[in-house]
Amino acid sequence: MRRTLLIPLVLLTVFALLAGSCGDDGDGDSAPEPDDTTSTSADDSDTTTTADATTTEAPPITATTTTEALPTVTAADLAEIGPYPVGVTSRELPTGNLVEIWYPAGPDAEGQTDTYAVRDFTPEVMRALVPADIDDQVTVAAGRDASTAEDGPFPLVMFSHGSTSFRFQSTNLAHHLASWGLVVASADHPSRSLANFLERPEGGPSSADDVLAALELVTTDPELGPAIDADRVGLSGHSAGGGTTLAVAATGDFAGYVSYASGAFGDEPLPDMPSMFMAGAIDTIVEPSRTIDAFDEAPAPSWYLEFADSGHLAFSDLCAVGTGDATLIGLAEAAGLGDFLDDNIRRLGTDGCEEPNRPVTEIWPGVHQATTGFFRYVFGIDAEPVGLDASAVEGVTADSK
Repeated sequence: MRRTLLIPLVLLTVFALLAGSCGDDGDGDSAPEPDDTTSTSADDSDTTTTADATTTEAPPITATTTTEALPTVTAADLAEIGPYPVGVTSRELPTGNLVEIWYPAGPDAEGQTDTYAVRDFTPEVMRALVPADIDDQVTVAAGRDASTAEDGPFPLVMFSHGSTSFRFQSTNLAHHLASWGLVVASADHPSRSLANFLERPEGGPSSADDVLAALELVTTDPELGPAIDADRVGLSGHSAGGGTTLAVAATGDFAGYVSYASGAFGDEPLPDMPSMFMAGAIDTIVEPSRTIDAFDEAPAPSWYLEFADSGHLAFSDLCAVGTGDATLIGLAEAAGLGDFLDDNIRRLGTDGCEEPNRPVTEIWPGVHQATTGFFRYVFGIDAEPVGLDASAVEGVTADSK
């Protein structure tokens, strides 16, 4: 009898695991059902132009301070790892959820690595079914609790993860930004975490509250605070995290925001600050038309980038788990759950991971380049935008205003 009850629970848990990060309805805490009948490719819309098209020149932004360690760079430079070693550390919010922080580090971070395992963010019943020898880890070159670089303070980027996901989901992106002299903080959102997906608990802080609490936490932290320039704060989020980003942006004076595979929510106008929107051309979870609509609505200056042959999870680590770019579907099959995965679950768990999608590691240089260039510009490090209208990867369409 106990096993009979366990199997449906496992199936729901696997669905939660494989659902990835869907869009939301306003504050980033609930995900709509994807539309199985439609998908949009890069050729379906005429609102984008090729990356080498003429675009409106963005106005200069004056920095409140400068970071002299970051010299003028080229677009190709920004696609590569930056000059700083990277440190990573964790902090706990009063509500108990954790915040992960990646930052420019001192020499003691050199040669170090930091690893997380996907299974650690699944419900216990799922963890119990995953064989110990299954590789579900992601590793980056970062020193756990390393010292901060001495030539700060550095600008801060707050990141919001997607639905049924976790704070580490875009570690490779956060690591890249930190290597270029930015601090990145990502809080777990219990309101839409993978572990809580089945129960949908009532009450508790919203995801926007998590971000604001994390902002207060890291900027006042005795060790990290002195390394952070609290006058230069930007926002970013993937899918449901894009909705959270918009909600947080409406609360204060931020330098700008980047939204990945997301759109606009509700009837409120988008925040009047610099913005960038990115989409995968064959995303079937949040179709690129939704992201284009948000870009069209956003005040200038704003940029839109669409990556050909790319799907929903291309902006996260979740298509490159373990060795050999294993997908979450592959991990579920290795755990003996493959027979329970229907076509819809497989689509949700592989959108962006398998053919006809390009390997995400081929997409990341373009995502990293544009994200780094955007934040360097809005933080006043670069007087003019670098790497926003011409991509390091092929198959990128771009528009700006």
